[in-house]
Amino acid sequence: MAGFEINLKEFILGDVLQFLARVKKSGVLKIFGGVSGEIYLQDGLVIHATDGSEKGMEALFNLSFVDLDKANFELGVSSPEQTISEELGKLTEDIEKRRIEFEEIKKKLPPLETILTKSTKDLESGVALRRTDWQILALIDGKRKLGDVIDESKIGGYEATKTVVWLKDQGLVDDAAAAERVMSKLTEFLRVLFENFAKNGLNWLKKWSEVNANNKKTLDALQINEETLDIEIKTGLTSAEIDEALKNLEEFIDVEGPKVYGKLLFRKKFEDFKKKIKL
Repeated sequence: MAGFEINLKEFILGDVLQFLARVKKSGVLKIFGGVSGEIYLQDGLVIHATDGSEKGMEALFNLSFVDLDKANFELGVSSPEQTISEELGKLTEDIEKRRIEFEEIKKKLPPLETILTKSTKDLESGVALRRTDWQILALIDGKRKLGDVIDESKIGGYEATKTVVWLKDQGLVDDAAAAERVMSKLTEFLRVLFENFAKNGLNWLKKWSEVNANNKKTLDALQINEETLDIEIKTGLTSAEIDEALKNLEEFIDVEGPKVYGKLLFRKKFEDFKKKIKL
């Protein structure tokens, strides 16, 4: 088998490595795309990986979780060092575990259009910044979008995402729009409620807020103009608080609605309301 080129937009990197392991070839797989790097194989075993920033498993993980363009395999090229010793089955298992971890981390990542700023908070004693932390911090300037920060860092999607989330958790970067994004789920729900049920929707909301302290806290976080039904945010709530409030409010409306509209008319209006919420 001579050297070859493969389109990594059509094939995933793991499948390419499985193929090379099966035919037990030695050489280097040169990767090009969101992150460029090299993966060296000896008799089908992955023995070294580099992405220009990291080596070994970290580099392999970085190359596994970014958008790649193509790869060139050059037969017979020897690795300059050995940084990986696991057999491919274990590597594949580790990559899958890391992929699941990555998906969880991404849930905490702000939208890629977000513009982050550095905070003035001091780092807690005993916590040291790594090189990758400094690389990300250097790009956060209150102007760049988060997606650009990740791309320009050149440390790989996995490492960059993990770093941004860690810096955010440490309070070292600020996301000024975070509260507004979280609260938008609540305000959009109420906007559609008022659009479909007008003042009846407002009356249900007030009645619901009297059921318990959590419901009252939800309503108190908002300023609602009772004439125009315009909504303004006074204080922020957590995503979990909003999810619980909306679930309870929807159930409350389902009980109260037929008392105003009758069962058949309310059911039609309520189903229309829920469709709009999902959209």
